[in-house]
Amino acid sequence: MTANPTDEALMARVCEGDQQAFAMLVERHLPRAYAIAFRVLGQSADAEDVAQEAFTRVWTHARDWKPRRGSFSSWLGRILVNASLDHGRRQTARRQVNDGEALLAELPDPAPGGASIYGQQQQAADIDQALQRLPAQQRMAVVLCYFEEHSNSQAAAVMGLHVKAVEGLLVRARKQLRIWLHRHREERP
Repeated sequence: MTANPTDEALMARVCEGDQQAFAMLVERHLPRAYAIAFRVLGQSADAEDVAQEAFTRVWTHARDWKPRRGSFSSWLGRILVNASLDHGRRQTARRQVNDGEALLAELPDPAPGGASIYGQQQQAADIDQALQRLPAQQRMAVVLCYFEEHSNSQAAAVMGLHVKAVEGLLVRARKQLRIWLHRHREERP
């Protein structure tokens, strides 16, 4: 085996039950999978669960992946989107949606420059809180296009939508985020 096999080569081995190849894929893609899930779900434990669930699906459905339909990364992204949406629906069914109280900003750093760091942390917390208020599809489009830097067509492929649908989701999401962030800034003492 080569020192740095492609995802496609690893998936061919995973289809044959090669656990070492699977471990290499997990090691390669887990940080990004976790980051996407965290942005969508807003909770570290939930993101860990979803990333693990996504890789479990990769293992159990390895034979479903077809290289001619797209890269492994795109296929994993689609699995991750579905796992995140499924998890979000399960969480909503179990409890009412919280207003983001769990996303409190960290205390300011007492070191010089702590006030500006606190301001950045507060702004990031405000954005995360507003992001969590978006409907799941809009939130996923924002995460893929703005945080993961996918093009609209790449996000559409991952989400299983047409490009125009993703563009519509982004327009509605940006409008709603602007409204919420503006209101939040006005309400802050």
